[in-house]
Amino acid sequence: MKLITIALLLLSLTVAAQIDCTLKLEKDSIQVFTCASANSKYKMIKANFELAASPEQLQHMLLDIDHLGDWQYRTVSAKLLKTVSPQEIIYHTEVSAPVIDNRDFVIQLKIERKANDEWIISATSLPNFIPAKEDVVRIPMSKAIWKVKENAPGRLSIEYVIEIDFGGVVPVWVVNSLAHKAPYETFKSMKEQIGRYATTGKP
Repeated sequence: MKLITIALLLLSLTVAAQIDCTLKLEKDSIQVFTCASANSKYKMIKANFELAASPEQLQHMLLDIDHLGDWQYRTVSAKLLKTVSPQEIIYHTEVSAPVIDNRDFVIQLKIERKANDEWIISATSLPNFIPAKEDVVRIPMSKAIWKVKENAPGRLSIEYVIEIDFGGVVPVWVVNSLAHKAPYETFKSMKEQIGRYATTGKP
């Protein structure tokens, strides 16, 4: 628990110190920025968007790992590894890429309510939780934070920030030039499909 708290604190400090952010894409009410990162050779990604959903719907969608590939960009497979609590899970996912070898993640996803209308969702990689596959590159570091605010019933505003090291051998310019596409496609699909989720459970 202490390690998770420290990791989230460090990420929040990094996010607060963001410099040189550039708007790379604005479409379908989704803004995607790339920002210089002090901790990685790859640029940090930030996205802002609104979601026509309740916090409960968002929680159910994020925790429904069986259907993660329905909306998360280029997901090849997803599997729940451990349920820590109703608001915390650990899962494995593999994603494909157009230029580089497939990557896989082990992610600890945690949803915390900070106030009546605010939530923090953290997704932190655990690269050593299970053995790596021989034919897939394990992501050595990934930290994502969702800041969620309910502006009105059924209306969420979300700021998403991710810092990631893709591991392996990959041209930095390739990743940085394509980095904005994944969050845009992911959140576009999320906006389209979250209506499938009731406030009380899975679709």
